[in-house]
Amino acid sequence: MTDTGHLYWKREDAEALHTLLLEKTRQYGIMFYDAALRITGWNSGAEFITGWTAPEVLGQPTAMLFVPEDRERKLDEHEANTAALVGVGEDERWHMRRDGSWFWSSGLSLPLRREGDRVTGFVKIFRDATHLRVRTRYLENELKASTRRETERDVFLGTIAHEMRNPLSPLKTAVQLIRMQVRDDTALDRPLQVMERQLGLLERLVEDMVDVARVNSGKMSIAYEPIEYQALLNDAVDSCMTAAQFKGIAIHRSFPAIPIEIEVDPRRMQQVFVNLLNNAIKFTPHGGKVWLTATVDQTHLICYMKDSGKGIEPDMLPRIFDVFTQAEGGRAERGAGLGIGLALVKEIVSLHQGTVEVRSEGAGKGSEFTVRIPLRRPEAEQGERERPGQPAPSGHP
Repeated sequence: MTDTGHLYWKREDAEALHTLLLEKTRQYGIMFYDAALRITGWNSGAEFITGWTAPEVLGQPTAMLFVPEDRERKLDEHEANTAALVGVGEDERWHMRRDGSWFWSSGLSLPLRREGDRVTGFVKIFRDATHLRVRTRYLENELKASTRRETERDVFLGTIAHEMRNPLSPLKTAVQLIRMQVRDDTALDRPLQVMERQLGLLERLVEDMVDVARVNSGKMSIAYEPIEYQALLNDAVDSCMTAAQFKGIAIHRSFPAIPIEIEVDPRRMQQVFVNLLNNAIKFTPHGGKVWLTATVDQTHLICYMKDSGKGIEPDMLPRIFDVFTQAEGGRAERGAGLGIGLALVKEIVSLHQGTVEVRSEGAGKGSEFTVRIPLRRPEAEQGERERPGQPAPSGHP
């Protein structure tokens, strides 16, 4: 048994490890070299990785392992100098094999022997990590491609929104003119209602596309105002009531009777709840139900939006807030549409430093969205708490 304080091992274990590393292992190359950077030792792993045998490398400079560019930079010397100065020289770089091919080496050099202040011997332990390098390069390329696709998507959304805006205005004007001329024609009343409703949906879709592009370019801002959250939610329900009535869907709401003031961007938060309500109405069958309930705790407004609709497949849940996810999920009936509304919901809630979550037990079992929004503008709340000499807000320690 060898004992050096907190470290100890059996002699037979040390001998077995010595034999394993120097003679039997092929996963790790071990190279010994002297102060002149001449190779003095070479294990079976180094031979397996590089293709050079011990007789071919003994007495040769360690630079033979380095690719020409690194050799010109004298990185072999730098590695040994770092090991002597710091105690270890770590590196990840391309090295050479006997056949001229390259492999990505991950390893380190350690000083072995010293004579006074001078290191006279080193050991370099390395492994072939080419597969990791290839994987890393693949992921880097995927990241670049993803960034490029996101940029192209933003351009696409902006272009489509611009092109859709142009015909919407004359269409709205035409519907208004028709309604003015046929006020007493009840037969046209319902078709005109349908046209007005659909034009409203198109307008909201265009605005959502513009806002998603703004978020991705960092141009969307939040204008905080105090507002009673009951009024905010009631306005959202009123905006969607016509669509619900067309499908015979009942919207049930439950809010605290006492008005509670919150600080949010009212227009943006109405986008959130209108999108969630429209989403629930869209995917709930005729005669179904939607429930909107809300409450508060000491710090947050919590809203629950539940429907008796078609539900969400389990594999869609993690991606439901991504743009175009719904368009990709064609096999699920919940997947009709571009998914822009829910993507915008997530972004607006995140800008308020809140969270939005979704639950569903599967197809045909409805879904429930939960939105949590801070009651107060986070920056202002933080400033109040950090101001010296001020008492803590009511309900807080």
